[in-house]
Amino acid sequence: MNRAAHLARLAVGEPHLVEHRTFWQHCAAGELRFQRCAECATWRHPPGPRCPACHSVNVRWERAPEAAELYSYTVVHHPATPALKDALPYNVAIVAFPAAGSLRLISCVIDARPGELAIGMPLALAWARSADGQALPVFARVSTGRIGKAP
Repeated sequence: MNRAAHLARLAVGEPHLVEHRTFWQHCAAGELRFQRCAECATWRHPPGPRCPACHSVNVRWERAPEAAELYSYTVVHHPATPALKDALPYNVAIVAFPAAGSLRLISCVIDARPGELAIGMPLALAWARSADGQALPVFARVSTGRIGKAP
């Protein structure tokens, strides 16, 4: 089951900030990368010109840690746009990367129905395409052998 088909109906558009363009260029290359301060090593997203922790302008773009988990989510029952009417219900997920401190990314879990989502569930990076061809970082459940079974 892939619940990401609705993303192909939406256009990302052209980002206005140079830092955002860099993020989407990495996505287009099939790499999820985030800014990380070259001075204090703080991860950050969304990207910006200065580190929020130490205010340095020295930045590196580093690959996202592989381990990701569902930090929070909501299930949308009323479409934000008519293009999403047939996709209901769909989820909007906040994905955490435990190895990267407080780094979070807003995305979706493409292979889970609303009742199958659980805070803390392990996730793996996947990719979808928007209507304008942009690669979108989305996530899929990581099979632990326990999904659907009693602990």
